[in-house]
Amino acid sequence: MEQKNWYVTFLMCALAGALIGYVVTLFVQPSLLPPLLRLGSLSQPVNVLVMGTDVVYSGHGRSLKADKSAYTGRSDTMMVARLDPYRNTLSVLSIPRDTWVRVPGHGTMKINAANSIGGPDLARETVQNLLNMPIDHYAVLNVNGLVDFVDEIGGITIDIPKRMRYVDNTAKLNIDLEPGVHKLNGIQAMGFVRFRHDTLGDIGRVQRQEMFIRAVLDRAMQPDSWAHVPELVNIARQNTATDMSISDISSMVSFIRGVPKGNQSLVMLPGDFSGTGNWVVDRAEIRRTIAKFCGSTFLETNRERLRVTILNQSSDRLLSRKLYQFLRKKGYRLISMKSNKEK
Repeated sequence: MEQKNWYVTFLMCALAGALIGYVVTLFVQPSLLPPLLRLGSLSQPVNVLVMGTDVVYSGHGRSLKADKSAYTGRSDTMMVARLDPYRNTLSVLSIPRDTWVRVPGHGTMKINAANSIGGPDLARETVQNLLNMPIDHYAVLNVNGLVDFVDEIGGITIDIPKRMRYVDNTAKLNIDLEPGVHKLNGIQAMGFVRFRHDTLGDIGRVQRQEMFIRAVLDRAMQPDSWAHVPELVNIARQNTATDMSISDISSMVSFIRGVPKGNQSLVMLPGDFSGTGNWVVDRAEIRRTIAKFCGSTFLETNRERLRVTILNQSSDRLLSRKLYQFLRKKGYRLISMKSNKEK
């Protein structure tokens, strides 16, 4: 065989080997690949508001029935997930349902009321104002979606911290869980997440929701669960009200299953109980939490203490003054301006 043919054969074998290695890694160990090289994954950071709603009932008296297709109830669960392909991280911020906030156009109340008053659009606006960060998409999940999701992946394993027993015939809840490590099916997982009859109330439920998410992520990392992705997307479509397309959801699922466990973080909105039992937030603590949530390396997140330098390289000499005035209105105080000669 001529030397030229050897080169061609070697090159083809090398390319084939690289392609096979890529495909195998993509399906077996996607976390080894940079996010931008994962087929169908995300290309830029995305913030998603995820809500689980209370059961909505219709009718009266004995004819009272749960509306399984309604998404207009109070938000029983509220979280913001940040998917960041640049840092290959998944961050989840839990917002207690009793958080005391201003709902645009409706005064001050618990944050879980926003969805029941104005739907997910008002809930998203409320959360954006609270966190001072953009929310790109929303997803409202009903109870059936949670049950079907867990059953589809074959259940989740959770270390239940204590005895959980509660019956509510009106809400069709019959929670009966023993302490210890158990594999929960969809109905049991729903009970675990919704239970709040303990001394911590809503905060205890937020902690259990974080345990639930961790268990789901651990299960999703197992290769045998990846074959369920198409059906999971279908379940999300049937049980979720969202502004995302199927392509958006598929890209997010593809990204999440490739995020290493060490790059996953779950935090709760900082605050404290008020005398009435509401969760009252600290604005300074929120700024610090959101800065870390978004991957900021700033040690100081107070706008009054941050130093900002404006360097105007445009032909518009007034542009730096306009920017200076804009930053002052936003709360920045330590602002300096430099000309091109001072670079």
